[in-house]
Amino acid sequence: MRVIVFSLIVILNFIISTTWLQGIAIGGILPNTALIIVVSYALLRDDVEGAIIGFGAGLLYDIFFSSVMGVSALLMMFVGFLAGKPFRDFFKENYIAPIVLVAAATLAYEFAFYVLNFLLFGRTDFLRYLGSIILPTAAYNLVLCIFIYRLIYGVNRLITKREDRRRGLMK
Repeated sequence: MRVIVFSLIVILNFIISTTWLQGIAIGGILPNTALIIVVSYALLRDDVEGAIIGFGAGLLYDIFFSSVMGVSALLMMFVGFLAGKPFRDFFKENYIAPIVLVAAATLAYEFAFYVLNFLLFGRTDFLRYLGSIILPTAAYNLVLCIFIYRLIYGVNRLITKREDRRRGLMK
């Protein structure tokens, strides 16, 4: 059940981010909602599940938009894995951890994306990329982080309650 629901969320996010979100681009910058979903899911579940969701979300992006296959899948997988690693026992209703982690993950993902897609091909204007892509994307992600984390938290909570009832853990 969980796999189906979160696979649908990733696919729905992909459809929304390639259609509706194009209309709210600020200066040509779009939020990386897939990254927010991956970090949120990894925080709520664990590192392995976060890596799986990250790989799926990144692969979807690679198939449709990337000139180098697998870069986004690999980066999102690492983000999902690392985001789920240190936070196994944190207070899930706390919004500070997701905000901090989304900020760090956005900066790391965008920097690694720059290195793998631009720097290796001779485009060395990092400060321009930092100011025009990385920092605005991080700011945009931080604004949307609370709303998306809350949505993922609610869906995860409903699924967990249903799974617990099925197993007879709750009555």
